[in-house]
Amino acid sequence: MENLAHPAEVLNKQLGLSPYESRTYLSILTLGPMSPSEIAQRAGIPRPRIYDVLQSLVQKGLLIEQSGRPAIYASVEPSEALKNLLIDIEIEASRQLEEKRRIVRTLSEQLSQMYEKTKNLKLKKSKVWFTKRDTTFISIYAEAIRNCEKEVLVASTSPTPPEKEIFEAVMYALKKGKSVRVVRQITDLWALQDLDAYEQYINAGSQVKYLDLKEIPLRFMVFDDRDMILVFPPETGSTTLEALWLRIPPLAKILHNEFEELWKKGIPMMQILNKIKEKKRLGKELKKRSGKA
Repeated sequence: MENLAHPAEVLNKQLGLSPYESRTYLSILTLGPMSPSEIAQRAGIPRPRIYDVLQSLVQKGLLIEQSGRPAIYASVEPSEALKNLLIDIEIEASRQLEEKRRIVRTLSEQLSQMYEKTKNLKLKKSKVWFTKRDTTFISIYAEAIRNCEKEVLVASTSPTPPEKEIFEAVMYALKKGKSVRVVRQITDLWALQDLDAYEQYINAGSQVKYLDLKEIPLRFMVFDDRDMILVFPPETGSTTLEALWLRIPPLAKILHNEFEELWKKGIPMMQILNKIKEKKRLGKELKKRSGKA
């Protein structure tokens, strides 16, 4: 069985078979159909265990059983057998994933209740937070938008569309009657679906003006003239953005005034957005026509 060491290791470690199962399957595959006693002898499996092992392999679609006295076991053609095994693995993985989803939903509800009781205390204790602009930052940013009392101001230097979580948070704030104003740039590098999503965002009530990135000195957000987030550009050779969260109302007022100056320079975003969408649709139509030609 030495020449079968590698396949056995793959079956064990990658595809979830037990050592007894892999040895049994490979023995039948290489030596041909056999009775349980012959298999136990050739594969080196204890006689009391061989029947359980054989039934497990039949259930997994790796072996077939020919009834008789004694029964004879033969291997299924390998590509079909491994396909059967993969189906079992996928079903089990799906079951485990669904179980984890259920656990996460339950745990999220429990932890959120705990968090709700302490989040305001933590905010009052800490005036300065420092974080990298990663998924954690996105969650904090989205939560701040949802929790604003009156107004969110955003001066963005990002060349890419907002994350889905930010869109959802803004939509939530707008439905609650909060004001959201944004100055930023969009380009024809945005996909048409991103432009459509941004148009929905504007139509929902978000006030957005187009402003060239060169006109925006720093990326920042202001919440209710109280909290603010400053996002710093990455250092040379790095792609990581770093963000500073501050709760200093006087400084928030200064940034609010800076935002108003940027707002005066901007032009309604829908003018630019419609032009880019029209250009993209035209390009798509021309490409379609040239393909037919």
